[in-house]
Amino acid sequence: MRAAAIVLAVIALVGIGTAEALISNDQLSELPGRGRPAFSGAGAALTLVGIGLSIAVYAALGALLARAGTRESVVLPLGMTVGAGAGLVGGGIRAYLVRDYLNGVLAGYGLAELLGVTLAVFVAISLLLSVAAGASLTWLSFRGARRRLRPRPPS
Repeated sequence: MRAAAIVLAVIALVGIGTAEALISNDQLSELPGRGRPAFSGAGAALTLVGIGLSIAVYAALGALLARAGTRESVVLPLGMTVGAGAGLVGGGIRAYLVRDYLNGVLAGYGLAELLGVTLAVFVAISLLLSVAAGASLTWLSFRGARRRLRPRPPS
């Protein structure tokens, strides 16, 4: 059950990130001459929806682990594993999707040879942030769900 929950959580998180990246990449492709993206309400809403859905996935995973009676000492590593999988795969997909745009921007400054390093740093940061988010959000939702599952002592 735990393995299936981990795989489903990673797939959901990668799907959320990929959908967000595809929409963002489409917006970037509409910019004239590899122009700088402007902050917009639509972009902010897209980011907030992506973050909200990702939080919901980690919260659902924590609650599911609590209902399954998982030991607390296992929850943090499981959240980190989900975050690592989502960060590595999702970050890699996002890097792949944005590489052409980023290459054009870097080439404009004469730095096209830094594309690989830039994308590697992007994936590394994505991995680190996802591990941190996965660990903390899964553990917090586990603790909250476990607290609700305990019966109150008779008074």
